[in-house]
Amino acid sequence: MLARVPPAILAALWICATALSAAPPPILKLDDVRPGMRGVGKTTFEGTRIAEFEVEVVGVLREIGPDQDLILARCTGGPLAETRILSGMSGSPVFIDGRLIGAIAYSWGFSTDSIAGITPIEEMLAVAARDRAAGSARQAATGPFERLGPDLDADVLAEFFRSRWASAFAPGSAGIAPLTLPVSIAGLPPAGFAALAPVLGNAGFLAVQGGSGAAAAGSPPPLEPGSAIGVKLVRGDVEIAATGTVTWVDGDRILAFGHPLFGLGDVDFPMTAARVEALLPSLMQSARLATPLAEVGALRQDRPSAVAGALGAGAAMIPVRLQYQGADGVRASYAFDLVADPVLAPVLLYYTLNGVLAGRDRAVGSLSLRLAEGSVIRLRDEGDIALDNVFSGTTATAYATGIGAFVLHLLLNNAWSPPRVEGINLILEYASAPRAARIRRVTLDRYRARPGDAVRASVVLQPYRGPDVVVEREIRIPDETPPGTLTLTAGSADAVSRPEAGEEPVAPRDLQQFVFVVNNLRRNDRVYVVAGRDDDGALVGGARLPNLPPSAAAVLTRPATHGNVTIIRRRGILEDSIPTQYAVEGSARIELEVEAP
Repeated sequence: MLARVPPAILAALWICATALSAAPPPILKLDDVRPGMRGVGKTTFEGTRIAEFEVEVVGVLREIGPDQDLILARCTGGPLAETRILSGMSGSPVFIDGRLIGAIAYSWGFSTDSIAGITPIEEMLAVAARDRAAGSARQAATGPFERLGPDLDADVLAEFFRSRWASAFAPGSAGIAPLTLPVSIAGLPPAGFAALAPVLGNAGFLAVQGGSGAAAAGSPPPLEPGSAIGVKLVRGDVEIAATGTVTWVDGDRILAFGHPLFGLGDVDFPMTAARVEALLPSLMQSARLATPLAEVGALRQDRPSAVAGALGAGAAMIPVRLQYQGADGVRASYAFDLVADPVLAPVLLYYTLNGVLAGRDRAVGSLSLRLAEGSVIRLRDEGDIALDNVFSGTTATAYATGIGAFVLHLLLNNAWSPPRVEGINLILEYASAPRAARIRRVTLDRYRARPGDAVRASVVLQPYRGPDVVVEREIRIPDETPPGTLTLTAGSADAVSRPEAGEEPVAPRDLQQFVFVVNNLRRNDRVYVVAGRDDDGALVGGARLPNLPPSAAAVLTRPATHGNVTIIRRRGILEDSIPTQYAVEGSARIELEVEAP
């Protein structure tokens, strides 16, 4: 009886078989292509079996873009009479007299004929030539620090992620356009799929309900021209993958699609084999429904004329581990990985988390979500970024999923240095009713004190549908407090962080300071007791210049002055906090007379 071969060894043998069996075909250059030429195309219509269809060249379009030409061809045979050109055929190789001319890559929406645009193979081979060395992950485009503050409300977060892909990856205009790539989504409930589908559609993709290929038995056949291929964006308990077709294989190098995935340049995404499950005819755009199978390598290039990858290579991902406690107290764990791309990773995190929550408990209406202690973004050299907080009300879900994703966006797109994100841990606790409390009033045990004295502040909270609760704290009056009336404000994180409360904008100057700022953001489950005093200072390039003479302040605010200058009318001299079990709302004030020491 034969011993069972471990899956890792089977995968290694499969990759070796692919590399040994793959030899690039001869090519026919664009200058030698003429209308009327006939040939065959190769693609996968069912399972993993490669089938042929007939192709007739009808014309050539020159310079459709910078260094981009296009071969026009009519495709017939197999199911194409019913479906016409299918979404998912991107990359299907076309041969004339056994020589490769290029890949099916373009089509026309609502066309009644199976006319396709073919990307010439010379343009695709130029992409492969860029990929002889191991690819490197794309660096984020540097730019100004985006503000993370009290003005970042739930609607702003939701719109930010809705528009993120649409603005970066807008689909082609009416007429000729790259074939829409199907993106299969597995592991999300219908509500989660429904939320993500229009986002993908706005970026030019076709979202289809898919299944996970993790349970597929055995190894798929070696990849060759015409094989279905997948590129994973999320893998694990949730899987999101774009699927297309292999055009060219040379040893461990591979070309596919004939057009970009996102057009990101250097990338590092997992590349998989794929199995076609069904064809979905449509008057607008027929599609091929495929399931990604075993990972076979890594995508390294995402260019206008093709995507290129390396068989047997691995892709760096961001691991996300989610522990979820529902309203019934039942705990569930989820593990998935995101592509480590500065544009894609935050959006994928936001919609994946929203999708998972939609399948567990009610995600709309008034509720509470707590990101418990231990919810962090782990960095290799800068320590953890803490995300623990509590959110309550109708915006709880948007905040609980959006704040961490937005912090990840700021982190991956920072202008200072490349971050090394080792993983994201999230511990989410759900409650079906809002755990909120509004501040009713604040009292002191005395109303006269000297600098250095401690006074006890008692804050009365009115919880949602519950009796009043009193929380207390001894507040020490700072030694430098001048004599006179001191106004103490007891308020929520939002109330004491508003510009009218004297809060100054925060602009970190390096990655270490960014981590410090995020870790010291005020939390929603605390009552903050703060006090300030009038000031005539300024914030210049992140540095505070207090108590400036009027003449100096006037010079700094002249139009010719360079740098970011903010006039400070008040500055804080005292801050303390009182932990609670609620998401705190509102504020109250009280005056204390500070006597001379």
